[in-house]
Amino acid sequence: MSKVIVIGGGPAGMMSAIVAAKNNEVILIEKNKEVGKKLKITGGGRCNITNMREIEDFLEKIIKNPKFLYSSLYTFTNLDLLEFFKERGIEFKIEEDFKVYPENDRSDIIIKTLQDEMDEVGVKIMYEKTLIDIIVEDEEIKGVILDDESIVKADKVIIATGGHSYPKTGSDGKIHSILKKHGENITKIYPALVPLVFNEDWIRNLQGISLKNVKVSAKYFKNKKISMDGDILFAHFGLTGPVILNLSSYINKYLKDGNIELNFDFVPTVTKNEVRKIIRKNNNKSIYNNLKEILPVNFTKHLLEYLNIDKKPNNLTKEEENKIVESIKELKLNCSGTKSINESIVTSGGISVKSIDSSTMESKVIKDLYYAGKVIDIEGLTGGYNLQIAFSTGYLAGISV
Repeated sequence: MSKVIVIGGGPAGMMSAIVAAKNNEVILIEKNKEVGKKLKITGGGRCNITNMREIEDFLEKIIKNPKFLYSSLYTFTNLDLLEFFKERGIEFKIEEDFKVYPENDRSDIIIKTLQDEMDEVGVKIMYEKTLIDIIVEDEEIKGVILDDESIVKADKVIIATGGHSYPKTGSDGKIHSILKKHGENITKIYPALVPLVFNEDWIRNLQGISLKNVKVSAKYFKNKKISMDGDILFAHFGLTGPVILNLSSYINKYLKDGNIELNFDFVPTVTKNEVRKIIRKNNNKSIYNNLKEILPVNFTKHLLEYLNIDKKPNNLTKEEENKIVESIKELKLNCSGTKSINESIVTSGGISVKSIDSSTMESKVIKDLYYAGKVIDIEGLTGGYNLQIAFSTGYLAGISV
């Protein structure tokens, strides 16, 4: 029986520890007082655990290194994950866009189930211990060094410490600098699934206003185009919301080269001519009252104020009408950057997939060292994809040690 150390008590680490413990002695090392600290806050605490798309379609929602994940996602699918929890008494529900949540909308039941299973299979957990280095001899892992200077020997090590996002939960990304000095290839780190900052001051007045099913498009690196629909939320710094977060993962790397112009269609199911008719539908009402059948009044009021248009529809010039229509159907805003990585949901970058055997999750640089979860340079959109990636890579690493 081999001795296996798992570093990190997130979803990837807990799953790998559970699976590995069936044939090995397993020690899980967690820097917090509890496991699953980041998992607890995912999905606003509701835990969007996976997505029910077919795996072929699932892979299309992974925007960075999807081919690397073929083995892990087919070895432990979204159906396998749900069956794992259902066998332990957890019920689930499917919501919009095939997102899967626990029936009771609580992430703590997922964490408790994983904790109970670790107890059941004999995983030993060392809390409030931080990895400061790994022990490598002749390109082979021999153990780890902790912050109290203690050395824990091991035959195999699984690193599942997460990326750089939400460092207060423990995933501060320091592991990457440790691994780099041992020869691992670390790709450049960027915030991903992160709110976007805009230059236009007037949109700060829209803070707190949310809009549904907005079409957002952009041109970025070498005239690449991206377009997607979803909900947005205006904030004091710019914009957030699901479609903004997803879009950020495409353009984040290119914002260092300058601003990127985003185009907004706030009513993609309504044509320009239909908007014109709605504007002039009732000449006795204000324009924003006419428009309230397609847009919130608090949004159109601020938009008309920005356009400096304050009149009834029958006094509206053709030029002013065109301005309103263009602002609703083709508003252009200049994105100047993202919020910090501390506010991003996931990290873009990490251990290069070229350094990992995708069929086992073992490092190609250091023998008997394995990786799972967001410590690797893999990245999905919002909707349960990143959690499934964590569980699947954790499972594959666990059965491979």
